[in-house]
Amino acid sequence: VTRSAGHGDYRPIVLAPASVQEAIDLTVLAFDLAEKYRHLVIVAADGQIGQIMEPAELPPMREVRKTRPDWALTGAKGREKNIITSIYLTGEEMEAYNNKVQARLAEIKKHEQRWVEHRTDDAVLLVIGYGTAGRIALSAVEAAREEGIKVGLLRPLTLYPFPEHRVSELADRMEGCLVVEMNAGQMLEDVRLAVGGQIPVGFYGRMGGIVPMPDEILDAIREEYDRLMVRRPL
Repeated sequence: VTRSAGHGDYRPIVLAPASVQEAIDLTVLAFDLAEKYRHLVIVAADGQIGQIMEPAELPPMREVRKTRPDWALTGAKGREKNIITSIYLTGEEMEAYNNKVQARLAEIKKHEQRWVEHRTDDAVLLVIGYGTAGRIALSAVEAAREEGIKVGLLRPLTLYPFPEHRVSELADRMEGCLVVEMNAGQMLEDVRLAVGGQIPVGFYGRMGGIVPMPDEILDAIREEYDRLMVRRPL
């Protein structure tokens, strides 16, 4: 879903919650972003988030904007009519519209990259995971820290726009990266592009609805960390 949700050469904003609370908060954000950019937003909550029960708080009610935007259909009395459409029949019209979409995507990419970090200040190995996988990876990172492994976690809240700028910054001072997912590596390509070959990128994933346990991810962290230590110059 981060690549396209249909024809038209556009990419939807994709939000990835890792808890029931985040699912609530990011759903509110989804409506705000959809209205702000007039753009498709997807809340990509995985099956585990949809089935677990945990405490959560609804955000306080806030006043809805009362002033109507210029594009709103409010009747054309006293002004020129608005035509809200994306149906264009000539190649030139469609290309002009798509150029507007690309400009909008550039603004989204610039301003809407979101993520959370944990213990990255002194880390040499960066774990990246989203949703349930990212949540479980946090437990593995804490366990690894207890063993003296200098590892940190980055959990994207936006799968698109992917937080590539921050990943690139961290890769500049890390020695390696481990991507953890509940699939065959759907985010792996985004991480590799953001890292830009600065450091090696490892991967651990489970498929078929199998949820990786913290000890599995901890083993993967140990293996990746050991490889980094072997690569270090004497």
